[in-house]
Amino acid sequence: MPSLVNLPNDWVTIEGSTCVRSPLNKDLEICSSPVTQPAEKRIVVVGDSHMQQYLGALSPIARRHNWQLIHMLKGGCPFSVDADSMPGDRECIQWNADAAEEILSQAPDAVFTNGSRNVRVGLTEHTPPGFVMQWRKLEAAGIPVMAVRDNPRFSFSPSQCAATHGRHAPQCSTLRADLLAPDPPYTLIEDLPGNMSFLDFSDYFCTAELCPPEIGNVHVYLDDNHVSGTYMSTMAPIVEAALLPLLGEQPDA
Repeated sequence: MPSLVNLPNDWVTIEGSTCVRSPLNKDLEICSSPVTQPAEKRIVVVGDSHMQQYLGALSPIARRHNWQLIHMLKGGCPFSVDADSMPGDRECIQWNADAAEEILSQAPDAVFTNGSRNVRVGLTEHTPPGFVMQWRKLEAAGIPVMAVRDNPRFSFSPSQCAATHGRHAPQCSTLRADLLAPDPPYTLIEDLPGNMSFLDFSDYFCTAELCPPEIGNVHVYLDDNHVSGTYMSTMAPIVEAALLPLLGEQPDA
């Protein structure tokens, strides 16, 4: 699941969301999920398409707990003071500055965003200084941040490889040790802001040895780096168990 025909379109959307354009930036769309008022928690999801994909896990959690998800997303523009995917991109830099201002004005219960980027063969994963600078802005406002370790990126489509060569073809899996260092890059940063919590779901994208194209009969990726909406929805219980303690909530009995 899903079928290869549907897989390229297996992006996450939240039905019933209300979206408005920020007065600060015509390219900054602020979307809020439907909620039974008043919301128990208001969580801002901000960053690039790798944050968009997490809406697949966050949406069912939000419905269960009456949280409102407020998402501010821009492809190729993770939440930073810089344009870390496209250095020098003024539109991304301005978008990030305006997104930070909107978050400060929203005063949410927490922010869910990128904690690292560029998990590729060669152990290129890092946490850019611009990420940390944004986290410090939110720390000054007393806003907790939950930062997520990035998922792997590949030079090929794992799902298409499996379709072509077979589900268990060795060339369709990548050694975990080639992609992920034992310690996430943010753990190596001294003097991190005090508002930070970090989430690492690498064990649900990779086994102890391999990062495979499918897990539990579900395609993990819809292309060479984006997690399929179907697979991300299967991670909802895992993400929920990690988030609830950070938000001061207890799991349902």
